[in-house]
Amino acid sequence: MTFQAPWHEPYAQEPPAHDPYRREPYAYEPYAYEPYAQDGPPPGADVAALRSAYRLLRRISTLAALGSFVVYVVLSCCAPGLMGSRIAGELSLGMVLGVLQLLVTFAAVFWYGRSARRSVDPLALAVRERARPTGRSAGAAR
Repeated sequence: MTFQAPWHEPYAQEPPAHDPYRREPYAYEPYAYEPYAQDGPPPGADVAALRSAYRLLRRISTLAALGSFVVYVVLSCCAPGLMGSRIAGELSLGMVLGVLQLLVTFAAVFWYGRSARRSVDPLALAVRERARPTGRSAGAAR
């Protein structure tokens, strides 16, 4: 007798033969797990949202800090006359932009920490709570 699936399955396999030494009776369930029958979001949605939020935060702060530094270096190399121009007394535009570059870097670090606390930390907490082990071995692998 050959196996006939009640519906068309391109990769249908014949169920394994009955094993007389097996304790429970044989039951063939072709779709015991329904991937689309979940009520909530898929299990990886929290992790994907966390990665996306972290990636956006990283890119913005890195581009702000490195962008100001690259502008400072390019102006120093390509326009030394402009960078050496005096603003007030002995204070040159290069010195002002150097101090401004430091301030932009500190602002980017401050913004990164503040935004991480607001957007990334709640997502990380949700992922951590979902991944927390339960049952007898809850505290074993810490």
